[in-house]
Amino acid sequence: MQEAQPQGSEKADKAYIYPFLFSLYPVLFLYSRNIREVLPIQVLQALGISLAIAIAFWLLAGVVERSPGKRSLLLFLFLLLFHFYGLYYGQIATWLPDDSRPLLAHAIAFILPGGLWLCLSRAVVRSARNLAILNRVLQLAVIFLVLWNVTGILIYHGQSSANRYQQQRRQGHELRKQLHDQPAKPDIYCFVLDEFASLESARTLFQYDNSEFAETLRQLGFFVARDSRSRFQLTELAIADILNLGELDEKKDPYLQIRRNVVASFLKQRGYRIIEIPLEPAMFMDVADQRFYYSLVHISIFFDDFYRVLFERSLLRFLPDRWRRQSPDAPRYFRERVLHVFEKLPELVKSPGPKFIYVHLYCPHEPFVFDAQGGTEPADHFWDHADPRYYLQQYMFVSRKIAQIVTRIRKDSPAPPVIIIQSDHGYRGSRGRRKLGRRVAWAEKVKVFNALYLPGIDIRQIEPSLAPRNNFRLIFSRYFAEPLPLFKNP
Repeated sequence: MQEAQPQGSEKADKAYIYPFLFSLYPVLFLYSRNIREVLPIQVLQALGISLAIAIAFWLLAGVVERSPGKRSLLLFLFLLLFHFYGLYYGQIATWLPDDSRPLLAHAIAFILPGGLWLCLSRAVVRSARNLAILNRVLQLAVIFLVLWNVTGILIYHGQSSANRYQQQRRQGHELRKQLHDQPAKPDIYCFVLDEFASLESARTLFQYDNSEFAETLRQLGFFVARDSRSRFQLTELAIADILNLGELDEKKDPYLQIRRNVVASFLKQRGYRIIEIPLEPAMFMDVADQRFYYSLVHISIFFDDFYRVLFERSLLRFLPDRWRRQSPDAPRYFRERVLHVFEKLPELVKSPGPKFIYVHLYCPHEPFVFDAQGGTEPADHFWDHADPRYYLQQYMFVSRKIAQIVTRIRKDSPAPPVIIIQSDHGYRGSRGRRKLGRRVAWAEKVKVFNALYLPGIDIRQIEPSLAPRNNFRLIFSRYFAEPLPLFKNP
């Protein structure tokens, strides 16, 4: 004799698609709000992994619950816990034990959400009620959330494609009119050395005289500024200021102002190819024709902001918290990120011009992986600012490599190029590492190195303390007859 089923239970036994759609939602949400920095292949990979996790738990839930409707609810509850645990953890992290033992902190933090999830899951399994209505409501809500994000993504890509097509047609028309009668334009090289101390700071903070580097540049014909300063100590603000002719809008996203900067757009409109060797996707220029990007994802996906944020929002947050960049391959990849710049540049020098080559060299910024001759440093001192010799050794190495590469650029260029060598900001010491840190005054953090090679220009007429924000104003005024007066130096 068969037992009577609760009225309406046949509807509750229907499987629902919304938990699987919900597994995609966190990825789509993050992508829609960071769409300019994230590559489509990253999104597809993350969607595939998230969906695979949902399918795996669906199969696992079948061990304890055969009803498809209840399994849908169980999967939804698990995905809520899985994808949003990290946000909860971030709110209570300051109340937990020191993060030197992340597994202990996460074990304590998990008690409340884990217990709530377990109780709700048990209630679903034991419930004799018809849960079809709850499932339908959740399905409508999830479909709306997913469609809202997908629609925004499609609109953005549609508008971007249309704008890009119109811009290419307009620029092509303008260039065809301009190129016949215009004189030859110089290639322009811009080197941004991350956290490269000024000559004055090197003497003050490290008791090191880097005048040999400066003198080498002067002998090559460079102007080398004295007491040059940036307005900012943060990389993204400093670079946005440099690439927008010193007219950074501090109320707007600095990354967006880098991607759509005035300098690259100005040169693009005048027939220049834009070639960049950037630091990270958030700083990719929209108008770049070529890009040589070395991704540290080779070491760990936690170096990719998109993947890292997904992990940090999820139940897997303990993985990036536990990981301390201790991979045995890490030193090699940190070194390769710097060395690949000097490997790529020689082949670009002889490529057709006019061209604007922009290089953001993440050095001598930590981690400290080079000694003065390019050898390796001990891994336990990668982040050590307390002992000045590790930064100093890397500083000396970068100075030597830059002197070598600009000598080669001048020698191999078909026509005299314009070359800029500048810090984004000065030496800052370490942030957030108490044992390995070093306090540095604000005045030192904004002192920068700034040198320019300007063929055909009397460098004796340049203001001795020329600031990086004025570099392109000076270049555009002298080489392109643009009426750009210089700003007062900071």
